[in-house]
Amino acid sequence: MKTICGFKANLYEAANRRILRSWYPAGIQVPEAGTRSAFAQGPPALLRAASGLYEKALQKDQARRRKKLVKLPAPVISIGNLSTGGTGKTPVAIWMCEFLLKIGLHPVVLTRGYGRRGNSPGRVPLSGSPAELSGLFGDEPVMISEHLPATPVWVGKDRAASGKAALAGSAGDVFVLDDGFQHLALDRDLDIVLLDCRSPFGNGFVLPAGPLREPSSNLKRADAFVITHVDRDADAAPLKDMLERFFPGIPVFACRHKVRGISLRKGGPVFDPKEIWDRTAVVFAGIAGPEGFFSHIRQAGIRICVSFGFPDHHRYTAGDFSRIFHAASAHGAGVIITTAKDAVRIPLPYRDAVSVAEIGIDFGPDHEGFCSLTRAMLDRTTDKRISEIGNQK
Repeated sequence: MKTICGFKANLYEAANRRILRSWYPAGIQVPEAGTRSAFAQGPPALLRAASGLYEKALQKDQARRRKKLVKLPAPVISIGNLSTGGTGKTPVAIWMCEFLLKIGLHPVVLTRGYGRRGNSPGRVPLSGSPAELSGLFGDEPVMISEHLPATPVWVGKDRAASGKAALAGSAGDVFVLDDGFQHLALDRDLDIVLLDCRSPFGNGFVLPAGPLREPSSNLKRADAFVITHVDRDADAAPLKDMLERFFPGIPVFACRHKVRGISLRKGGPVFDPKEIWDRTAVVFAGIAGPEGFFSHIRQAGIRICVSFGFPDHHRYTAGDFSRIFHAASAHGAGVIITTAKDAVRIPLPYRDAVSVAEIGIDFGPDHEGFCSLTRAMLDRTTDKRISEIGNQK
């Protein structure tokens, strides 16, 4: 397999690889939470000092946000993580919304909308050009809205204000806070934190010396952990044991990300990947860690002849598609595949030429336990709100 990137993408990848080598040292699997001495070679002293300053500023900012904590009059389920990069938050948020819909609830998604050009909060419209909407609201909110048209998706930096606006404008009865672990200004009833099985803590340092948004000791705020990107049940065992040892009483679940279908054109039927196994594919992705997506495609049984990696939230140009189409022609590829997140950023003239892989979540043996945890929170929160209303009378 050959990987092809444009000039800007090459520069991005070179810089990214250099950072990742520092953040994720080779040979380190599952570090002990909070034990940075476990790493043979740490980042440069200047970066360590910068991380110390970042951590102190973070503590002050979090303390300030807790004083302004807002509680919405409906349950809030937060899906978040500890590190930068793709741990699979959005697919898990979609899974949660689908589960809530199945049990008769009406979820509303609250998200910031990273990568968008505008700052004004609002609901993602159900009509319009996805590429234009993704510029205004962010690619992930538009992707969620396309996937779950019955679920309102509200975008805004102040998630509490978005939640209040959503309650005034739609019939939601539970909120799903996408990427919410660090958003301490909004109270939540269930705080779920995702950890990537492949490297959950990197080198153990917070930004900029490492990939952590906050110290691993802050995981004690979580109500549940979900280990993501698990290929085999045994892969999650070391991290699961470590989490149970350092954070006793917080349940730990594991899930797989896998291709559950391929849509050959927008609005067209979704095929089982096995139905196109005999086609070679050109694949491209502008997400955090595109190699993870390429791996999912291979695991689905699709042969990749060429792959293109672009920066996260990349805005595709005619030049990008010229290279992609040329590679597909040169290698006789039968299909060009990208992610649902990338699909909303594709300009309209090229959209129907690209197939979209739908990445789903499979909790395997942890499915019932994770569903039971969510149901128990909803029952507990409902009983509490009924009691509060009774006391007010």
